Amino acid sequence: MTKQQANWSLYNNNGGSCVAIAGADYCVITSGTRMSIGYNILTCDYSKICKLADKCVMASSGFQADVRALQKHLAARQLIYQHQHNKQMSCPAMAQLLSNTLYYKRFFPYYSFNVLGGLDNEGKGWVLPRCW
Repeated sequence: MTKQQANWSLYNNNGGSCVAIAGADYCVITSGTRMSIGYNILTCDYSKICKLADKCVMASSGFQADVRALQKHLAARQLIYQHQHNKQMSCPAMAQLLSNTLYYKRFFPYYSFNVLGGLDNEGKGWVLPRCW
């Protein structure tokens, strides 16, 4: 009899690619639809894009349970903001909320790799992370 050892990981990287590009009056965000663990393909029809506001979208890859938890948290905070201020969050405000949320969870982080994009208040394309 040989012992079998189970390899269990708290985090699984479900893979994926997310890309965003912004210009003077547009922002395009796209991602793959395949979700996998290692060499096993779980599904080929899984959206990694979440609409957070009318002019703000987030695409995420990584551990999909953490991605969904982060998306739900941001959507709830956006809804609270909408009820308090009678308007939706702008894309830069959503980026600040995402940054603060990820920093707050830095000791037990969300295992997600995010691209946030949309249009700001002047209608200019906006992508986070922003390279200066």
